[in-house]
Formats: sequence, structure tokens, C-alpha cells
Amino acid sequence: MSKEQKHESVNDIQQLYFELFRRVRYNFLNGEDVVRDLKEWRDLWYSVIAIRLPFPSTSKDRLPISLSLLRTTRWDSWPADTLLIWTNEANLEHLRRLIEERWEASEVSVYMPEDEEMIYANLDDEHDRVLFVWWD
Repeated sequence: MSKEQKHESVNDIQQLYFELFRRVRYNFLNGEDVVRDLKEWRDLWYSVIAIRLPFPSTSKDRLPISLSLLRTTRWDSWPADTLLIWTNEANLEHLRRLIEERWEASEVSVYMPEDEEMIYANLDDEHDRVLFVWWD
């Protein structure tokens, strides 16, 4: 990351995502701890979003997983169980090691520039990486 990126604070949109994720607590996932760590490690990533891991849908009449947000927000809850962290090749291993040491995630994997998800997201620079972190 550039020197400017290292000193960059967390922007307003990222703060809003963090505010939601702070509320997530189940099994080994503690959103408050994860957000604290991400802010401490700010020089290692570009942006972070939390999502709900979608279940594969083979049926045309199955509703999308995002509809679960309607149910959970009614009771002041947010059902995220997955983080996507955009970083780069140079920071990947350090960030991954920190995550594996601190977060007790069920899975940590990496999207590479040639992966379909990265291409569709226009994150296909040869140095781009996205860490996929999921808690069961």
C-alpha cells in the first residue's frame, strides 16, 4: 500500500459497515473484536464488507438470502457471517496470519485476480487479493 494509504483513516462508508458488524455475535465471531483489529491493521487493507454467506439456490422459487435482513433487522440484529477484505499481494500473508491467530474463523481463503468473482467486481489488477473470512 502507498504511504498515503497507510495514514488514511477509515472513511464514512467503511465506518457504517463497521457499525453494523460490531453488533454481530455468535459462536466464535465477535464483531466488536474484529472491527477493533481491522482498525488496528488499517495499513493492510483497502476496504472491508460483511455479508451473509448465501446458500446455493437450485430452485427458481427460492428466495434470495438477502431477504433474511428483513427478518433480522426487525429485532435489531444483523446476520453477517462473512467478511470480504480487499488487500494486495504484498500484505496478504501478514494479514491472513493475523486473522488466523486472532479470529477463530471457520474458513479463510483468498480470491485471486483471475477468479470469476474478482473479474466481475473489476478487482483484477495482478496485485489485488480478497480475503474471504467465514464463521460457521
